[in-house]
Amino acid sequence: MSQLGTAAVIGAGIAGTSAAYELQKAGYDVTVFEERDRVGGRIWSIQKGDFLMDLGTSAYLGTYKEAIELIHEVGLSSEFTTRPAYGGFPREGVNHYIDYHKMLSSGLRTKLLSTGSKIKLLRMLTDVYKVRKSLGYDRYDELGAVDTETVREYCRRVLNEELLQWLGRPLVSGTWVADDNDTSVSLLLWTVRNMLAPNVYNLNSGVVGLPRKLATYVDTRLEHTVHNVTDNGSQVEVTYSEKGGPSTTSLFDTAVIAATAEPAMKMYPQMDDVTTELYAKTRYRKLGSICIGLAREPKSKATYYLTSPHEAPDMIAVIADHIKAANRAPQGKGLLTVLLSHEYLEQNEHLSDDQVLQHAIDRASQYHGYDLGPDVEESMVVRWPMSVPAMQKGRFAQIADYHKKINRSSRVQFASDLDRISGLNGGLCSGQEAAQRVVARSTGGVA
Repeated sequence: MSQLGTAAVIGAGIAGTSAAYELQKAGYDVTVFEERDRVGGRIWSIQKGDFLMDLGTSAYLGTYKEAIELIHEVGLSSEFTTRPAYGGFPREGVNHYIDYHKMLSSGLRTKLLSTGSKIKLLRMLTDVYKVRKSLGYDRYDELGAVDTETVREYCRRVLNEELLQWLGRPLVSGTWVADDNDTSVSLLLWTVRNMLAPNVYNLNSGVVGLPRKLATYVDTRLEHTVHNVTDNGSQVEVTYSEKGGPSTTSLFDTAVIAATAEPAMKMYPQMDDVTTELYAKTRYRKLGSICIGLAREPKSKATYYLTSPHEAPDMIAVIADHIKAANRAPQGKGLLTVLLSHEYLEQNEHLSDDQVLQHAIDRASQYHGYDLGPDVEESMVVRWPMSVPAMQKGRFAQIADYHKKINRSSRVQFASDLDRISGLNGGLCSGQEAAQRVVARSTGGVA
C-alpha cells in the first residue's frame, strides 16, 4: 500500500494522465480507467504507411511551459524537436507570410493589412498588456474583468473591419475553431500573446508521446468504462466494466474525474453546484481533421495557413506537418492536415469520408498552388464531435469565479480543459492542480 493510499483517475487524456503522474509521484497507488483503447483523448497520433499523423492536437507551443518541462522530466528530451514558425495568411487569392522570428519587421512589411490597420493594432497590444497577469494557465481575474464583449464587437468598436476579417477572425477560428460572433474578446487577447510564438515544438513519436509516457507510470486500464462514481463518506466507489462485460465496483481513497462535461456529470451525480454550473454551460465545437500524405513535398515555406471565415467558412487551417516536426514524413515527401470548420461539419454530416477527403484536397491545393490529388499516398479523415470547448462571452468571468469557489477538500476532484484555456497545456495544468488538491487534502497542506 502506498503511503497516501489509493487513487482512481477516470480518463486517460492529458488531464487524466498528468493528474495520475503527479499523484503517483506524491505517493498514491494510482489506477487510471479509460474507455477508449488508447490514451491521449483528443491527442491522437498514428503511423499510416510512411506517415506519422497527428489526428488531434498538432503541436506544443513555446508558451506551453508546463508541458515542455514535463516532457524533459519524464525522459522524452531525445524526442523533443524545435522548428521555426512561419505563418501563411491567405487574402483574396494572395498568400501573405509572417516570420514569427522577425515579428516586428515581418508584420510591418506584410501587405495583408493596410498601414492604418497596423497603427490601430497598437490599441489591441495595449489591451493585451493590461491583462498580462492572466495570459497563462493559472489565473483569469484580469481576463474575466474584460470579458464583456465578443471578438466581433471588440474589433468593430476598437479596431476596424479589416482587422476583424483578416486578423481577429482567422486567429480565433484557426486556433480554437471559434465563432467570432460568440467568442469572448478575452480569448483573442490571450491568443495574440500565446499563439503567435516564434517556434513550434513536438515529439518525434507524435504529440501523443507525452500522455502515452505518463500512462506508463501507473496502472492504466484501457477499454474500461466507468459508469458511476460515489463518495460514500469514507471512500470513493468506482463502478466500471471492461469491454462491455459485467460491472465491478472498486474502492479508492480518492478520485480525479478527467472527462468531458456530459460524461463527468452523468457518472458523478454528487457533483457540487459550482462544478455542475461550469460543466452544464459547456458547449463543444466540431472539427474535421484530415491528414493527407503526399508523394512529394509541397514547396510552400508556411508552417500553416490560417484562413478567414470571411473568405473560407468551410475550413480554418492547413498545417504542413512535414515542416512543423521531425519524423512526420520521409525526406522528399509531404504531409498536410486540413482542418475543416464546425459549420462545414454541421452542414455536411451526410457526406462520406471520401467526399470530405476530396474537399480537403481541393482546399489545400488552392493554397499550395497546384493539384495535390495525384500525389496523395495515404489519408485519414477524423470528425471530432467535441474538439474544443467554446469560450463564449462570459466564460472567462465564470472560470475566474470557479477557481475561487473550487471545493478543495472534496474526496473527488475534477480535471479537464474546461476550467481554463482549453487545449493540451490547459488540460495538463488542470490535471496537475487537481492532483495538488488531492495531496493537500491528505497531508493537511494548501493547494
